[in-house]
Amino acid sequence: MISVDKIVILTMPGYTYRKKQSWVDSLSQLPWKAPLEIYETPQVNELDAKLASSRLELSKFWTSLAGREMSTRDKCMAIGHWMVWHQVYKENIETILILEDNFKPASTHYHVLDTEEGWEMIYLGRKSLSVDTPLSGGLVKPGYSHGSFAYLVKKNGLEKLINSGYDQHVVPVSEMLSIMHGSFPVQGLTEFFSGRLRALALMKDLIGEENVEAAPVDNTPYRPLHPHLFEAFGNATPGWVKKYVNPQLVAREFDLICDEPIDNVYSFPLFTSAFCSEIIEEAEHYGQWTNYRYKDHPSIDMMLSSFGFNEIYSWVMKEYVYPLFYYKYQLQGESLKKLVSQNFIVRYLAEQQGHLGLHNDGSHISMVVTLNTAFEGGGTFFPKFKKLIRHDQPGYASIHPGFIGYLHGARPVTSGKRYIIASFFFLEQ
Repeated sequence: MISVDKIVILTMPGYTYRKKQSWVDSLSQLPWKAPLEIYETPQVNELDAKLASSRLELSKFWTSLAGREMSTRDKCMAIGHWMVWHQVYKENIETILILEDNFKPASTHYHVLDTEEGWEMIYLGRKSLSVDTPLSGGLVKPGYSHGSFAYLVKKNGLEKLINSGYDQHVVPVSEMLSIMHGSFPVQGLTEFFSGRLRALALMKDLIGEENVEAAPVDNTPYRPLHPHLFEAFGNATPGWVKKYVNPQLVAREFDLICDEPIDNVYSFPLFTSAFCSEIIEEAEHYGQWTNYRYKDHPSIDMMLSSFGFNEIYSWVMKEYVYPLFYYKYQLQGESLKKLVSQNFIVRYLAEQQGHLGLHNDGSHISMVVTLNTAFEGGGTFFPKFKKLIRHDQPGYASIHPGFIGYLHGARPVTSGKRYIIASFFFLEQ
């Protein structure tokens, strides 16, 4: 088990009295009995003075590049983390656990921290916003993540944070950690910071957070182009399924609708053409294309959660696609009923980023859903099997094992635009 030499709780002024008993109860559930310090951030009316006295400058580019302003809590916590990093580094402490005042224990599987993986920072809780790289024992190398409410950091990690240039370009700490482990998707910001942290995270959080002050990516509620696409639950479910999901899949006629063009690669109809056209239009209406998955490529993808559709999509997966997984791959055991997915819509443009090179996915199972056919070229190529999977109907999906044995890539689109939904399925730990 990793040892912790000190625990710090960062809190907004006025929270200390109200939260003290809650912190005592929560700390009793953690496996560490290290010395505790409670550190209050500046008062809101002291922010400007404290930034100046600490020689901290807010990033001039954060709002324009990230698409949102720093909240009051962001600014207070940024000062707090910065001061704690300096204080603990001067104290020559080897490993510190930093908690924000909204932390709460979420699990007890601390045995996963008994690892030989090298690290300088470990998320004990976060919101995962892109594809992680699975490691052994329930750990991952984190992709883009949001959250600074619970993390372990070693002395050499503190040194990198202090010397990163953060004092001249203060951004939310929850984003800074992703910048420092090389997973932040907005390249224009990362160039201001030096150094990289060796970071780990857990497939399942050990510590969660209470909603003290929300910090959404966009403070303006998204207004869907197709509101009925977002009305899938309650009394609307039967009509939604009838309109958007293939009826044979709903009826679980798996042997009738599935083809197996390659061993353990299955193709089947999943969505209707109405779903495909509307989800493309919805993504283009939202318009905020990113490069979450492949940071060195142009912006071609968008997480379904970005415009509020991931909950519905994940429900479709659990209700109609997971049963097909269990049947075709003959999955056994209760743990395999706890699959979780990361879901993206991807747009390949012939004149920009028309292909994706050969690679293995980091998932257990991967899925590609064809959303349109009005393009030339494209398709998923598996060189080992000399096979190209290219559906000629919108709504067809293909699934394949992720990280072992199924090297693949996206063939170049030579004209038009190719739209797909890519999903990566993992076992929840």
